Amino acid sequence: MKTTDRRTVKLSFPLVSSIILMASLFLLFFPVAQTNAAAANEPIGTTLAQSDDLFANLESGNLDQGAVAFASIKKWWAANKQNVKQNSLDMALEIDRQMASLSLAFLNKDVQKAKEEAGALQFSLRNYSDGAYVDNDGQQRMSLSAYVMKLREAGDLMEKQSWSEALSAVKLLQRQWLSIEGDIVSKSQTVYNHSERDLVLMDAYLSNEGKQDEARQIVDRMIDSLTPLIDAQYSWWDAALIPIREGLEALLVVGTLLMYAKRADSKPAKRWVIVGSSAGVLVCIALGLAVAFLLSSSTFGHNNSLINGWTGVGASLLLLYVSYWLHRNSDVKRWNRFMQSKSTQALTNGKMISLALLAFFAIVREGLETVIFLVGMVNKMPGVELAVGIAAGFGILAVFAVIMIKLGTRLPVRPVFLVSSVIVFYLCFKFMGSGIHSLQMAGVIPSTVQEYLPEQLSISLYPSWYSTLPQLLFVLIAAIVVVYQKMTSRSAGKELKILATKMN
Repeated sequence: MKTTDRRTVKLSFPLVSSIILMASLFLLFFPVAQTNAAAANEPIGTTLAQSDDLFANLESGNLDQGAVAFASIKKWWAANKQNVKQNSLDMALEIDRQMASLSLAFLNKDVQKAKEEAGALQFSLRNYSDGAYVDNDGQQRMSLSAYVMKLREAGDLMEKQSWSEALSAVKLLQRQWLSIEGDIVSKSQTVYNHSERDLVLMDAYLSNEGKQDEARQIVDRMIDSLTPLIDAQYSWWDAALIPIREGLEALLVVGTLLMYAKRADSKPAKRWVIVGSSAGVLVCIALGLAVAFLLSSSTFGHNNSLINGWTGVGASLLLLYVSYWLHRNSDVKRWNRFMQSKSTQALTNGKMISLALLAFFAIVREGLETVIFLVGMVNKMPGVELAVGIAAGFGILAVFAVIMIKLGTRLPVRPVFLVSSVIVFYLCFKFMGSGIHSLQMAGVIPSTVQEYLPEQLSISLYPSWYSTLPQLLFVLIAAIVVVYQKMTSRSAGKELKILATKMN
């Protein structure tokens, strides 16, 4: 019994170590990122209130009261112009032009012109406050409130039936999605799933001349679902839920592979799984740091969709084979024959490399999103609270890893392999759907939608033939395999009965 416990701990140690490594690196760089980002924000809350007063006074035709509010804004601009320039020269020039045009409108007592320029100035100040601007390093930062404002702009273009401009705006919103998706997924997985779907739906409808009007309802629905999250408060548990939610599927994949290696008594297979998992963790950390310190989220957004798409498709195909292998070997007699054939030799180099690739794809597919989501939570809560949440999330994952491997190595072969095959097939089905969906977000695959197709976002079932067709093919293959194995098993059973009868 003690020997089994030691083996289980030894088997789970690499997986737990990978989880601890990722958590430690998060804790090291997140407080730094928070400090750097906080230094770039300028306190302009009072000025935003004054810009609201300015616009309200001009809208009511009160030019004198508007001039009072504008004078206060000019004082702020004189004091902070240099700071804004240091952050973003383009934003400084934009505000400068608006201030000059507004001053000229006041001088000419042109209320309508002053109102138009005040609205533009109000929007620019809000963008600067929210970080929705391109800085001097070419990086663009986006907040959820600014993103919703841009959705409204896209909706206004749709109302005017400026379809080409609306389509361009939606494609830009798809690229900027990465900047704010962490804010959304930490508060509501449902809203996150629906919003990702709606971005593809808007693209599909606007690209189809016969369905462009339907995009209006989609953008309104998306605005309504995102708006309540703008002022949402975040806690350490929100940070903890991200690695738990995103990492659980990767944990299931890697845990199943380690259990497979353990059952096969193949140390080389175990090493390949660990190598693939470790490489995936390092890639996730490296890309996360690049996004946090070198690249802008909007710039990386397109590439992130490509990575999620191709790794999802690749992992799905590998998972289909693993699911088949687990179901096939759930038969105790077949498993015993496999073990008698010296499993360390039966597992060829090609198969072991496949295990490493599958572990790598699973970690990158889920781990990269975890990194990006947590990057998005910097400045949403105190650094200590964020660190506690990250540590708690990865700690819970580590406990799950130990429990999963312990149970997998102690329970009988048949139930463990059957349940594992179902779980792996579910992940295979889901990864294919979400992978194709990500490629549609990246523009690699057309964003076409068929309303008659079923939709279930929790299993990544989207109303598009591009994703639904391969998923249906997987279900068909699974059904054929199950029926074939049952027929083979019955045939073998009959032969054994006949043989036993003859012997008697």
